[in-house]
Amino acid sequence: MTKKYILNLLLLVTLAVWGGAVSAQTLISVKGKVVDKSDGNGIPAVTIMASTSTRAIGMTRDDGSFTVSVPNNATLTFKYLNYKDVVIKLNGKNDLKVVMDEDRTSLKDVVVVGYAQKTKETVMGAVTSLKGKDIQDVPVSNVAELFQAKVPGLNIQINTGSPGAAPTINMRGLSGISVTGSGDNAFLTPTSPLFVIDGVPVDLNTDYQYGFSSNGPGISPLSLIPPEDIEEINFLKDASATALYGAQGAYGVILINTRRGKSKTPIIQYSTNFFFNTPPKLRQVIGGAAESNLRLWEIYTYGVNVYSARQSIDNTPMLADSLNAFYNNSTDWQSIFYRSTYNQQHNVNASGGDDSFNYKINVGYYDEKGIQENTGFTRYSLSMNTRYKPSPKFNVNLILSSSLGNTQKGSGNGLLQTGVASGAGSSSLLPGPSLINSSAALGALIVDNDNKAGNIKTSVEARYEFLTGLALSNITSYDYSMGTTETFNPAILNNNVAGVYSYNDKRSTLYNRAMLSFNKSFNKDVHNLGAYVFSEVYVRNFQAHAIKQDQYTNDQYQGPFGTAAASSGGGILDNYSDSRAASLAGSISYNYKTKYLIEATFRLDGTSSTGLNAPWARNPSLALKWNFNKENFLANSKWLDVGMLRLSWGRNIAPVGSVFDANGTYDYYGNYNGMPTTAIDFNNLPNIKLLPTSTTQYNAGLDLNLFKNRITLTFDTYYKMVDNQLWEKNITTHNAFTKLKTNEVSNVNYGYELAVSFRPLPSTSKVNWTLSINGAYNKEKITALPDATRQLLLDGGATGQAILYRLGRNSLTNILYNFKGVFATDDDVPVNPANGTRYHTFNGAVPVYFKAGDPYYADINGDYVLDSKDMVGAGNSQPLINGGISNFISYQGFSLNVIMAYTWHRDILNNPLASSFQNFASPFSANNLVPISAYNIWRQSGDIANYPNPYDYLRYGNYGATDKSTQFLPFRYNQTLFQEDGSYLKLATVTLGYNFKPELTKRLGITSLRVFATANNIHTFSFYSGADPENVSSLGRDNSGGYPVRRTYALGLNIQL
Repeated sequence: MTKKYILNLLLLVTLAVWGGAVSAQTLISVKGKVVDKSDGNGIPAVTIMASTSTRAIGMTRDDGSFTVSVPNNATLTFKYLNYKDVVIKLNGKNDLKVVMDEDRTSLKDVVVVGYAQKTKETVMGAVTSLKGKDIQDVPVSNVAELFQAKVPGLNIQINTGSPGAAPTINMRGLSGISVTGSGDNAFLTPTSPLFVIDGVPVDLNTDYQYGFSSNGPGISPLSLIPPEDIEEINFLKDASATALYGAQGAYGVILINTRRGKSKTPIIQYSTNFFFNTPPKLRQVIGGAAESNLRLWEIYTYGVNVYSARQSIDNTPMLADSLNAFYNNSTDWQSIFYRSTYNQQHNVNASGGDDSFNYKINVGYYDEKGIQENTGFTRYSLSMNTRYKPSPKFNVNLILSSSLGNTQKGSGNGLLQTGVASGAGSSSLLPGPSLINSSAALGALIVDNDNKAGNIKTSVEARYEFLTGLALSNITSYDYSMGTTETFNPAILNNNVAGVYSYNDKRSTLYNRAMLSFNKSFNKDVHNLGAYVFSEVYVRNFQAHAIKQDQYTNDQYQGPFGTAAASSGGGILDNYSDSRAASLAGSISYNYKTKYLIEATFRLDGTSSTGLNAPWARNPSLALKWNFNKENFLANSKWLDVGMLRLSWGRNIAPVGSVFDANGTYDYYGNYNGMPTTAIDFNNLPNIKLLPTSTTQYNAGLDLNLFKNRITLTFDTYYKMVDNQLWEKNITTHNAFTKLKTNEVSNVNYGYELAVSFRPLPSTSKVNWTLSINGAYNKEKITALPDATRQLLLDGGATGQAILYRLGRNSLTNILYNFKGVFATDDDVPVNPANGTRYHTFNGAVPVYFKAGDPYYADINGDYVLDSKDMVGAGNSQPLINGGISNFISYQGFSLNVIMAYTWHRDILNNPLASSFQNFASPFSANNLVPISAYNIWRQSGDIANYPNPYDYLRYGNYGATDKSTQFLPFRYNQTLFQEDGSYLKLATVTLGYNFKPELTKRLGITSLRVFATANNIHTFSFYSGADPENVSSLGRDNSGGYPVRRTYALGLNIQL
């Protein structure tokens, strides 16, 4: 009985306690909304945790709203990637407004390095990240333009405004010094970073996707990516970050991840831009009667005598009869070729899903008409990605994207518009273009030059975790591209014979990567070990065809064959390539409490383009890191939030050239005893010792977050050696071959990078203001040249602007006559004391003695004769310092973003100015004349002038002569007079936006609505006297035929349903 009594008593006590606990844990329904502090927009897919559970109890909807059931005294924690956690104790509250602020510490942000995911506190290399929202609101045809001024060490030069063309991209200086082409058509052989888009590498350097060559559409692959579909971009700069990308990562790596579905509720987003492009300020010209009078004055004033001048004028119809209607004009040629355009961009994105399955579909359309007539670019894009995770251990990702770009290049290519240059440079006395006049000018308007580039990418990635921390993954992708060019020249432009040129190419890349990874923590995260190994395989193919046909009967029939089929030419072009690559790589890392970290990587690459004596390339790296903010002696620091010190060393070895450079080619035009045969091609000697280019880099970095993350600072210093660069050199012909590709060129880059971000206002302020500035200092030197020579000279083409390669100097040194000033009087001209001969030069074999008003060039060798021996090395087209400044201010729903870009200490050759003065050397030609009254030119004896006398045309030599060193040319291109400081500060972008309150838009079924106005390429501050110090070639040469960069004004909106 006693035992039974005791048991009943215990049961009653237990029930009483449990009943009280149940009463205390009464569930209540809590609703609310999670918004972003910066703009007030709802945040979807925020994870909601409760103190009463170890698992998530809910997630916000697409508009940021939520409803959960929890005990009335529970504590809720709201978590979202890249935002600070928000903790709220309910105490009976059931209606919440949760404001989340971006976590600028971002140590838990996920960064993909070497195909493995890491947090920023465990990333060992120099990595800079941008969010997709950092590159929105600015309509551009090439996404790379949006990276300008945002990443220290990344130099992006927008040197052409041609829609669809790519800018010049260099990371940490020059990774190669070779030049393609000559004269005005010369450009620096591209060494752009490797782009990895959703895990699949894309090489921009293949075929120089800049549109300079006559073959191919010249549409950059980056022009086929809609910026609205980008989620995040990571820029990998040092060797420890890029070594695992092997041969392709030698010039740096840029990772682009596109958007994915995050919300269980389907989200539909629509963004649009309507933008207005205007030409920049164009140069002034002298028109009509003013031009005619100036020409007549010059001829009468500087001719031999009045009778000779009169006879020359009578022989020039343009000047002889001012009443002749054909020549009595004042034509504004620039207004004929340049225009303002209305353009548009639309993008629709549908996404949804949860952790087990999510999807995203993106459809984009972009249409931009060029500011030059007969040019423009249109892009159509469609992409889809899905992620299926049937179990916690297994997931599959599928990505499919397709895009089509269509560009019209008019009479030129991505950099130059030769027809526009010829037409816009015509005399105003001539009538405008018509079917009976001005073929060159008319060609820029009516040539049918249609170019298309299509691309289809698909990739499948699967990952299975066998054991906790041990996983196997595999990704397979196929990339297929095609390009076409269709050009039709009407008969009036082609000696009364119509002609067609048709080109098409196809390229495919099959890629596979298999990876085994292991991550394990021991002793409660005290010791953390990570390792992975992977293999990669590439198979690339390229083939092109072309056909050219002339002698059509009329302009309406355009091919494929006219009445004279025998005059057609074409077929398979001599550019077939089939390249293969196989790689093995691995990484091992260890950290102690994420305080002390070490990582080592190694990669082995074998490609078909290296010589038989160097089949494998080895890419090692080693990195150390110290997160010193976790030290005990700094645990109570009130000023330090994050402190990280990084050291790294690594080497990337990149195969260069092609399989034909290493193994040689055969010539199918051979002939033996009158019979056709296949024989060895003696143009290029095979080089079985062809080596890959080796890039070795040292890096030290410091990352700081101070005063509750109000100040963030990143500093890096580096030293980069690029050895065994590909170089083509001429060889003696006694062995029958004429050229050889070798690896005898090296250069180094060294410098510093700094990025600072500052939030002046306290976190409690309703105004959110972030000021950021970044910059990079880079110096570059040549350390080795072929055959151990000290210097080489690269031909300057028609302009005579040669490039000097000299050990110890920068790679792109100009070789120029050193302009010292203008002789004010005849007595200022030096006289040779040995023989009494005045300083002179030659027009051919005829001596020309300098006098008052002539240029004074330094006589370097002291022989009192101006010739090519007096030229000196001067200038550098690459900037010493470049970077950007940004200001972001938001208040309630309003936001203002201002971005500026700057470049300091860069030299530019102002060829348009030289051409303007040269036009006065031929007053009888039909070139235009520009006002030169603003320039301090010599006019009479005693004048202290900055520019020589431009009017004394009878004394001048032939500016078109092949050997300009034997001509008296006061306004020659290759002189320091026209080398100017190309430093600038550009007001790049200003965006003003407003986010409507959800309470106003929800009744319309709209979750969020944002409107904005953007101005792009607003104004450039510079001492450069030319049009635009950025709109020059990668060699620093301004050209009157260049495609100017447009100024853009846009209105847009973003809608989320």
